[in-house]
Amino acid sequence: MISKESLCVTTAFLLLAGGASAQTYPTRPIRFITIAAPGTVGDIIARVVGQELAARMQQPLVVENRPGGSGMVGATAGARSAPDGYNLLLSTSGTMIVNTFVYSKMPFDSLKDFEPVALVASVPLVLVVNASSPVKTFRDLIAMAKSGPGAVTYGSLGNGSTANISASILKKAEGVDMIQVPYKGTTDALKDIFADRLTTIFDFIGTSLPHIRSGKLRALAVARSKRLDVLPDVPSMEELGYPGFDTTMFYGAYVPAGTSRAIVARLGEEFRAVLGTASVREKFAAIVVEPGDLTGERFADYQKAQFGRWKEIIKSLDIPVE
Repeated sequence: MISKESLCVTTAFLLLAGGASAQTYPTRPIRFITIAAPGTVGDIIARVVGQELAARMQQPLVVENRPGGSGMVGATAGARSAPDGYNLLLSTSGTMIVNTFVYSKMPFDSLKDFEPVALVASVPLVLVVNASSPVKTFRDLIAMAKSGPGAVTYGSLGNGSTANISASILKKAEGVDMIQVPYKGTTDALKDIFADRLTTIFDFIGTSLPHIRSGKLRALAVARSKRLDVLPDVPSMEELGYPGFDTTMFYGAYVPAGTSRAIVARLGEEFRAVLGTASVREKFAAIVVEPGDLTGERFADYQKAQFGRWKEIIKSLDIPVE
């Protein structure tokens, strides 16, 4: 039988060992998995943040792109990694939250298989059309959709994607029919918009902004409650009469469940410091990404609230479960 004194000594030893581990961490390169394809917003975010983290933690940080399967390829790899602090994941609210309500089977449990580290960035969406389109305003688009079934087509990354959900909210609110055209990436969807084969898409602002500025795309609305500073003349969906309309996507950093609390806390501190640097904020601003400010328990609480919010949204929409 273990004595009370022995148990206390053992507990103290484990606590000291954990503390020592956190103090010496990291001692080797860190892998940073991103669910994004090379060159996309999620890839750029990982590399911008990763560069600063590597400098602060004095260890190489290797970005590993694992796109595919609505982000679940990369997220699954993150969930199955060793919980030793040397495996980080950058994933989206779409993959970690929305997919839970769109897919009948998930290869991981977002709440049980991960430890939330930090809210890294938020990425707003903008509704765009070809600049040569007869659709000059948001109301023109709705009028076109009401003119007949199939008059408007919209691009997305498939059922449950942010673009699909945004359009589905709009369809339900206006009682219109818009035909979804799924793509592997928004770049392909934009090519079809330029070629007049596709009417519109709710796209990440960082992807569409250069084309808006060059005059190839026309922005009709911002998919959130407030206007964007970079598009001061483009109304928000709330201004257009859709209170609470906000389909902004976030990127979060995670480690596998079981990673020591001391290491999770250390990583949270490092992310907070990195996201507050002028360098990161300047690079994020260039791709119209807003840096996050939540770490640890605050990020975990925020994510749980988002689960509740998106559950109700998906439940209210006619989005097939796959």
